Amino acid sequence: MDQQTLPVLFDANVLLGPQAQRPPGAPEDVRALIATMDAYGITRGLVAHTWAKGHDAATGNARLTEEVKGQGRLSACWVVLPSATGEVPPEPEQVDRLLASGARAARLCPVAHRLSLEPWEVDRLQGALAERRVPLLIDLDNRHWGEPRPWRFIVWCCRTYPDLPVVLLREAQANFRTLFALMDRCLNLVVETSYLQGHDAIHLMVERWGADRLVFGTGMPVYDPALPIAGLTYAGLSPEALAGVAGGTLRRLMEGCQV
Repeated sequence: MDQQTLPVLFDANVLLGPQAQRPPGAPEDVRALIATMDAYGITRGLVAHTWAKGHDAATGNARLTEEVKGQGRLSACWVVLPSATGEVPPEPEQVDRLLASGARAARLCPVAHRLSLEPWEVDRLQGALAERRVPLLIDLDNRHWGEPRPWRFIVWCCRTYPDLPVVLLREAQANFRTLFALMDRCLNLVVETSYLQGHDAIHLMVERWGADRLVFGTGMPVYDPALPIAGLTYAGLSPEALAGVAGGTLRRLMEGCQV
């Protein structure tokens, strides 16, 4: 595939900021991140801040908003939390602030933030996001295909809030027996492709559900973008489907926010 036929890539899974365990050469600021995107041919990135995930959500989200301001290639994705502890505003206000800042997606980090994901813990947050149709990225810090997944929460979230786009980050083809059943039953469930690198995995899912159930992502800068890019580029998709997974689906989800 030559350079002229490569898709326009909109990366759904990017972190900005200092990392506790930083891979050599990994970008930490906007300038370095853009340079890395240029090196790999990535046009846009949906970015959450490491401070919001690993330190303080409110501070990190504010820092993210400031750092990506005026940078047309980076779109903000706020890290969200239940408000019981008072460290973040009540859920409806939290979503109002997210949208007012210009962000058009949210990221939930249950492992980093030690959430039980019981309905009584997260139902207000899910409801507030669903009311405004803000895409919710589920970041489970998946490093290996054999790690457990909160399948009960995922199916509860999708079925209880059918207007809420739910995006699973770093889901692997090893879980297809469970994932396929969920994809059939939960039409608002979307899978990000960075870890979906089994033989014909992307092609099989697009053939079965269409390009609007997958979004391209890399997990940058923790993970190298090369494999996800190659996996998508050579997935054998039609130009229309390739463009959808590469960025069209993510743009559609973000544009669906009720501002």
